Amino acid sequence: MLDMFFRPRAIAIIGASAKPLTIGYRIMRNILDFGYGGPVYPVTPSTPEILGKASFKNVTEIPGPVDLAHIVIKNTMVPDTLRDCAKKGVKGVIVNTSGFSEIGAEGQKLEDELRRLGKELGLRIFGPNCQGVMNTDPGVRLYSNFTFARLKPGHISILAQGGGVAEVIDNYISELGIGVRMYASNGNACDVSIPEILAYWDEDPGTRVIVLHVESFRDPKAFLDAVSKIKKPILAMKSGTSEAGARAVASHTGLLMKDDTVTDLVFERCGILRFARAQDLCEAAIAFARASIPKGRRVGIVTNAGSPAILATDEGIAAGLELPDPSPETQEHLRKNLFATSSVHNPVDMMATAGPKEWGVSVEALLRDDRFDMVLISFITPFFVDCEGVAREMARLRGETQKPVLACVMTNTEWKGTLDILDNAGIPVYYFPESAARAAAALADYAALRNRAAGKVPAIEADRKAAAALLDTAAPAAAARDGWLSGAECERLLACYGIPLAKSIWVDSVESAVRSGIEIGFPVVLKAEAAGLVHKGEAGAVAVGIADESRLRTEAQRMLAAFAGKSPKLQLQEMLSGGVEVIAGAAAIPGLGHSVMFGLGGVFVEVMKDVRFALAPITDEDARRTICGIKGFKVLQGLRGRPVADVAALEGILLRLSALVSENPMIKELDLNPVIAFAEGQGAKVADVRMRV
Repeated sequence: MLDMFFRPRAIAIIGASAKPLTIGYRIMRNILDFGYGGPVYPVTPSTPEILGKASFKNVTEIPGPVDLAHIVIKNTMVPDTLRDCAKKGVKGVIVNTSGFSEIGAEGQKLEDELRRLGKELGLRIFGPNCQGVMNTDPGVRLYSNFTFARLKPGHISILAQGGGVAEVIDNYISELGIGVRMYASNGNACDVSIPEILAYWDEDPGTRVIVLHVESFRDPKAFLDAVSKIKKPILAMKSGTSEAGARAVASHTGLLMKDDTVTDLVFERCGILRFARAQDLCEAAIAFARASIPKGRRVGIVTNAGSPAILATDEGIAAGLELPDPSPETQEHLRKNLFATSSVHNPVDMMATAGPKEWGVSVEALLRDDRFDMVLISFITPFFVDCEGVAREMARLRGETQKPVLACVMTNTEWKGTLDILDNAGIPVYYFPESAARAAAALADYAALRNRAAGKVPAIEADRKAAAALLDTAAPAAAARDGWLSGAECERLLACYGIPLAKSIWVDSVESAVRSGIEIGFPVVLKAEAAGLVHKGEAGAVAVGIADESRLRTEAQRMLAAFAGKSPKLQLQEMLSGGVEVIAGAAAIPGLGHSVMFGLGGVFVEVMKDVRFALAPITDEDARRTICGIKGFKVLQGLRGRPVADVAALEGILLRLSALVSENPMIKELDLNPVIAFAEGQGAKVADVRMRV
């Protein structure tokens, strides 16, 4: 429980000041001005009274109990102050002071000391290097922070590591008049963590949506395990780069993992909706605070001006919304009740002269139509229309429906009464049509994220003992090759997990290559493996479509000569004709396990970069979503007369690959590229594999 921070009965400000341009003054000023009802005690040896409150030289001298203490003093003095707080019986401290891990090794030592003392003394620590907290609950009215937001009670709770980002979000939402429930910026988070705060807010009845900003994941696995249990919507942004972005990688999978891939994987697994822009995040939060979650992506638009509705339509479609026409019955109803010049398709355009009656008929008709999951109102406020009457109709209908209703109202302060009616009805209102459409899309995205089928991790038959023994034996030699296993070792390892491979034979001479080619049957593929050879195609170490012994002999001689002195070996492989080239792969993520990747493959994989990642171990539904989620999925569905690819076989490969890396954590990265997906029912085979341990 974190009540000592968000519902304290008494507060001490250690380092309080009578100078207005100081943090110690601003914190005390904010607490008093916002109407906190409990005792507030300034602690400073230099000033007998601050803002009408008697000061104390030490926290231990305060006569009454203290739940929460702000610490705004020199960083080296904080440890002794923690001991004083513990003697006093303080339950929690907010260390606003900076000069800890953010400044380097010396600061890290000091922060480690704070963490140790907190555990030893039974004292919870918020920060250090942080802003503090807020709680607009009328029974608390806590502004225990040094920022300058004009708070209005609401249902959006804001949590951010970065105080600057937190203040931007808080100010923007507050300036829009929407209202904030709770706020926390916990800085270095040496004790009280982001997952702990999120869990606390998940139990808070006044919080409807949580806005989250993170800069780094100290322990991504712990974050995932804790936050995946939270039920309330979390809308998030992340700044900075992940550990994965700094790793030295050479596989396609590793190279295609963007700096933020880890963040995407963690957020997706937790059911967190991620945003790239702070403005979109804030505007979506307004919708989540005031509207219900829709059942699907189908939106009906009602307007009295065509061009703004077209902007909303274009933005909505780009964001993945669907805009079906009303049912024939609804269209007939609209024709009977609207002006003859009205359009009864989607958007429903009633023209500028539409009044309360027409607006009520149109919006109610779309809300009752099963073809729509939500309704977006695009409203200009003509001087010749009873606009407040229109707003009252919208308020009435908002109270009678479970479907989300959002509004874009293009007006000015002259129509404040109209806006107030919509605001009091709890309808999320936006000025720009695009903002309303993006907010509606965010609601639909969250519904899809939360309602997705969980699936199950299937039992994979595998020779696990053989795989473990192979890795243990191969690892020492691989270390001399920067961790890369030989091609033959890779193939044996895949075979242990039942991953289908193109038939191949490994040889080390021209004559054995010819014999193996005859055994496999022409046409064949010839590949060379040699020390330091990473990208075979670029080095001339691959020859495809070899149709006879003569060419095979020539190519074998060329490759052995080209890589002489590098212990070359040759691989003869059956030629896989037809099918679609895709790539599958995996890469280790420090502290989290492995990612599994799928995309269109072959030589263009790094150019197209049409890939999707999932966090291992993946379920059958994860495998399906990963494959179906690439932009080029239509290629697998049969494009321009090509047969439909065997997607089920590809799902099976991903599931076996997931089991392989999950059960063998020493695997650092691997590529299966290309994998040839044959026609539906004919399976898929791996044509080339590279693996690093």
